Amino acid sequence: MMNIEQELRRNIKELQEQLQRAYNRIKILDEELRAERKKAYHNERFRSSPSGWALMEDHPEYPTDDK
Repeated sequence: MMNIEQELRRNIKELQEQLQRAYNRIKILDEELRAERKKAYHNERFRSSPSGWALMEDHPEYPTDDK
């Protein structure tokens, strides 16, 4: 009886440790995902905003003094 109880306690401890590692991994992945979304949002916003002309594929032509 004592042997089974010890084994169950050990299994519970191992499962709790696995769960804690999983929570930590989820936290890290969530932070990485938020950073990527923030980066993508700012990149898209800059490309699509009127002030983002420097990143446009076709730059506007500049007037020249050729008369």
